[in-house]
Amino acid sequence: YMKSLFNIIHTAFIFGFCIAAANATDYPNDRSILDSTIQPFYHGVASGDPLKDRVIIWTRVTTDQPSVQVKWRMAKDSAMQSVIAQGLTTTDASRDYTVKMDVTGLEPDTYYYYEFEALGRYSQRGRTKTLPDGFVGNFRIAVVNCSNYSFGYFNAYDAVTKRNDVDLVIHLGDYIYEDGLRRGVSAIDTIKRRTFPEYDAFDLVSYRQRYAWYRLDPSLRNLHQQFPMVVIWDDHEFANNAYKDGAGNHQEDKEGSWEARKAQARKVYFEWLPIADNPEESIIRKLNYGGLAEIFMLDERAEARSKQLESPTDPNLFNKERVMLGENQAAWLTQGIEQSSAKWKIISNQVLFSELDAHKLSKKHARLMDSWDGYPMERKEMLDSFYSHGVKNIVVITGDIHTSWAFDLVQNPQNKNIYNAKTGKGVIGAEFVTPSMSSHNLDERVSKGFAKFIASLLRGKKTNPHLRFND
Repeated sequence: YMKSLFNIIHTAFIFGFCIAAANATDYPNDRSILDSTIQPFYHGVASGDPLKDRVIIWTRVTTDQPSVQVKWRMAKDSAMQSVIAQGLTTTDASRDYTVKMDVTGLEPDTYYYYEFEALGRYSQRGRTKTLPDGFVGNFRIAVVNCSNYSFGYFNAYDAVTKRNDVDLVIHLGDYIYEDGLRRGVSAIDTIKRRTFPEYDAFDLVSYRQRYAWYRLDPSLRNLHQQFPMVVIWDDHEFANNAYKDGAGNHQEDKEGSWEARKAQARKVYFEWLPIADNPEESIIRKLNYGGLAEIFMLDERAEARSKQLESPTDPNLFNKERVMLGENQAAWLTQGIEQSSAKWKIISNQVLFSELDAHKLSKKHARLMDSWDGYPMERKEMLDSFYSHGVKNIVVITGDIHTSWAFDLVQNPQNKNIYNAKTGKGVIGAEFVTPSMSSHNLDERVSKGFAKFIASLLRGKKTNPHLRFND
């Protein structure tokens, strides 16, 4: 996916896999094997979108029956003796045998345990936690993104699961990668960790198969079992470099209309993830963590995004009609932050929000056109509004670019009348960019020494004075 040296930092990569066969011998490290001890709940359990009085719980039943009845129950203890809610539901092929229940009437800031029963067997027991109500002194979020199955193990999920001080997991997108095996290009499948199906997911069947394959991974399954997760999609839940009306690698002659593909990808996303259902199948929502933080979840792909420009020299770059969020979502975010009484305003955001000047690396790619630098007018309008309303303590959390960054959140970082890195003048918050779960980092595409050299160029005080850290 990289178009130049710096674009290596930004998007993902199209790699080829030279694989002649797909049997157990060829894939000794293939973890997506059915675990008979948890049948028919091979994909485990999950919870998500917690509020102070409710939470979504999820599972899937693997069966060849036309439909199946599933019992569910939730308790205050891990032994499931103090059951506080239970019920019976039916699932079938119309929703790929997934089960999603919105359990209400819960107490705030409380751990709960849940399980499912179907076909005479019980699922694993999951643990979840509701959000607090009122004053809370602290909370801890684990932030993850860019989990490409073929490019590496999900052992960072294990690192989160082993902790017991995480209140919430936020996945910033690229939960799956739609792209299949790239035969005949450069073979990098050194760990023999295939994807299924081997072709690009593009319709209802193939997107379902891709999620089913990922969700068999024990590291991901165990993470979902232990913590509630809040999710947003990025581009690879649809197709690479997706925008409202298309994607960088969508081929209409082979994969049908974009609108049909996008609709099927949305449907499968809401089937397979513990996200609260809504008629619009929208991921735009917010959560209140007591009075301490308000978390805003954005859609920067399918909702309104205009097509990416090829170059920062394009005369349309500063056209106000080009948007990332669109008028309605931008107004919802801006007004929500300005009216929020929470101490911290957290924006869960797919792509890099802060300005990044990369002209020392490439004049042609001096700005990242898939990031907010490709939509500067909409960003400027939001920041201008935040400044005029005296908003402080904004925290932007970002994924997508497979590297680590920390920025002062500021309008016009090059303008010394607005921003002073030493005194903090002009700073209204911070942006933290988390590295990928498994997708390739820059120093896995070039030498580590060269990667460090690139990082040092970007950290220049005259180039990016607001850049506090990168790796």
